[in-house]
Amino acid sequence: MAIDIGVFLPVLDAEARGQAGEFAAAARRAEELGFESVWASGHLTGRVPTLDATVTLATAAAVTTRVKVGYGVLTVPVHQVAHLAQQLKSLQFLSEGRLLVGADTGGGAWAQWRGGLADSPVWEATGVPYEERDERTDRALEQLRKLLVAHPTEVGGTELTLRPRVNWPPFLIGGESDADLRRAVRHGNWFPNLASPAYLARTLPRLAELGAEAGRQVSPMVSVAVPATLDPAGTRERRDPPSATVLRRYGIGAGRAGAMAVDGTPEQAAEKIVEFARAGADRIVLSFPDSDWRTQYELAARAAESAWSALPYRRTATAGNQTSCGGWARVTLDVGREPGTYAFDNPIGTDILDAGLADALEAGVREGLAGEARTVRVHRAWVHAVDANERVFHRAGRDAAAAALAAARAGERR
Repeated sequence: MAIDIGVFLPVLDAEARGQAGEFAAAARRAEELGFESVWASGHLTGRVPTLDATVTLATAAAVTTRVKVGYGVLTVPVHQVAHLAQQLKSLQFLSEGRLLVGADTGGGAWAQWRGGLADSPVWEATGVPYEERDERTDRALEQLRKLLVAHPTEVGGTELTLRPRVNWPPFLIGGESDADLRRAVRHGNWFPNLASPAYLARTLPRLAELGAEAGRQVSPMVSVAVPATLDPAGTRERRDPPSATVLRRYGIGAGRAGAMAVDGTPEQAAEKIVEFARAGADRIVLSFPDSDWRTQYELAARAAESAWSALPYRRTATAGNQTSCGGWARVTLDVGREPGTYAFDNPIGTDILDAGLADALEAGVREGLAGEARTVRVHRAWVHAVDANERVFHRAGRDAAAAALAAARAGERR
């Protein structure tokens, strides 16, 4: 139930004067405050002036060393694949592997543009038929997967190889339709926008069903982007709540807008972040309609600290490798912050982790905890049909539990 927290880089005001330096300053400050990632919109046009996301993220990557840089999101079908691959490869290379790619078809319910996306200027301006968005997205994602790892790939009737090879960045798939969810299962990450905790809780079982149909052993990681407006405790500042902004910009229902809002004091915002984590979100990305990004970042960092203190430590460990006969396993565990009663919970079920592997994993967890009683919950387990065995799952469980225990004893916040 731990959660990563990212923030969008500043929005431009209507005139966009004197704000160029703020993007680099915001990226540096986000890293200093401990946020996991910074994000930029990938839309061509919007209700406020917009900058090219690749250039913006390159600026952020150039002035930071740790924080990840993410597209939030790319409308994949309107991009020429070879050029997009070159941009993503370059950004992944120059950021030293810190890239996150939010990607969708441009068909989300929240992205309405005065009567529907089919009328949006982006489709007419790029000459891409809106009706082909799903087919184009699936084809482009598969081509990108090959191009980024320097695999010879046919693009537009020509075989193309792009070098240098880079590690494949996570592709976080947006959207809410079954086609979108199937795509998220295929690429291992789902990135719904403007989703409430209740919506996540309702939809994740459907995501699991689609994963089972596709023979996927691991459920997708879940990231969600939501608007946030925070106020210092004890002030009487009057700001538009984020739900009001969502209603104006996207035309979604008041109930949905209110249920997703991260607002109020940092303590109140922390409660909502924890609610998202308990509903199944692995990452939450906060956008700030308020142009005062400095204040909002500071308050969001306080909210993050409060949220993390209420959630368990999450640690992932890998044992073995898939290039030898020794076996391979990877697990992610949530380990309670405080010692108490020992409990081991495996909610992912025997369809993924059979009884023998689960028993071996728990034995490793007990060894890693070295006699200290804490609650442990299996968040994810990767089981390879050929290379999985009890020995490597024992080792992965031991290492993940030991890492969480070491973090707890060191007083780490995450």
